[in-house]
Amino acid sequence: MKLYNIASAISDIESLLKRSKVDKAVYIYNLNYLKQRLSHINSVFPSTTHHAVAIKTNNLPRVLSTIVSSGCGLEAASFEEVKLAIASGCDPSDVVFDSPVKTKSEIDYCDMYFEGIRINANSFHELEKLKERKNIRIGIRINPMINIDSPSIYNVSGSKSKFGIPIGFEKEILSEIRSNSRIEGLHVHPGSEIKSIEDHIECIGVVYDLAQRMNVILPGRIKSLDIGGGIKSLTKNSEQLGLDEFVDRLSTRCPQLDQYIMITEYGRYIHTECAVVVSRVEDVLPYTTPQTILLHVGADLFLREVYTGSPKHNFAALDMKGILKDGTPNIYDIGGPLCFSGDYLERNYSLFGVQVGDYIVMDKCGSNSISMWSSHCSREKTEVIYVD
Repeated sequence: MKLYNIASAISDIESLLKRSKVDKAVYIYNLNYLKQRLSHINSVFPSTTHHAVAIKTNNLPRVLSTIVSSGCGLEAASFEEVKLAIASGCDPSDVVFDSPVKTKSEIDYCDMYFEGIRINANSFHELEKLKERKNIRIGIRINPMINIDSPSIYNVSGSKSKFGIPIGFEKEILSEIRSNSRIEGLHVHPGSEIKSIEDHIECIGVVYDLAQRMNVILPGRIKSLDIGGGIKSLTKNSEQLGLDEFVDRLSTRCPQLDQYIMITEYGRYIHTECAVVVSRVEDVLPYTTPQTILLHVGADLFLREVYTGSPKHNFAALDMKGILKDGTPNIYDIGGPLCFSGDYLERNYSLFGVQVGDYIVMDKCGSNSISMWSSHCSREKTEVIYVD
């Protein structure tokens, strides 16, 4: 499937510039590509799979309502996101609530008003809060305790993780399931940006094995397996790779997986390639080495990129009419608008002769950008435009 990248976005940008001048920056989200991504995951997973797309990755209301209208659910990492899901038209039974710090009042509210919502308990203490609930479907988040090949800041499978009950507490987990008939699922989400498909599948596999053992002792009690997200947006030759191989290998590792309702929580894989950002070049500093391009987006829109150095984006320079520039390339640092010295999107990047008033476009902006907007320097949020 072709990406919504810099090349395919040029016509949209040209059209935008003909209609109105981009004074600062604009975030362009392609809803058509989103629908194609949702269609893909629906086609490769078993028909019994429930896809709950992670709200935290992109929380734009129109994006969320498009996901819901496409037949998918939503995964909430906070009570506020639960309310966002409901406001987007999502039925409570299609909402998965995963915050590690749910309060009793939030759980009370869900039990009273959101019948059928799935809540994954993060700890034994949280399981106590969930007792005596009548309208909530309960899962237990399991820490698989497997060392995954994922950046440490995104790795939540290990002895120091704040997420989930370590899998070694099997007797205690069994006791909880035995004592609470509302517990019907197990949940695993070992981290994000997982590089190794083998690690990812094995994390799911050990929790699948646990479910199998639970069902031998308590037949039919574990009905669902929430396998989380964590899959990178992998691309090759300007196409986004599918999940066919992942699903095939997962089915080999977990041969009776189709006996469970499977739940996914993809975010980055769904959204990354769906958006580009365009910023007007406000200044080019000739006295720095290399020259520095100053844009209207930086650590306000791209927190992960500026503060952790990952993920990476591709950049291109357009002239004032939105036409891709060419000629002799120069090396630039690309700086943002915030008042601290670390606000750089990229260093030593090659672009064709950039001038004040040109535009810089960057791809792979659909995930963990607009939803992570920082109020540092109290800047106005970047304008959003949709392609449909």
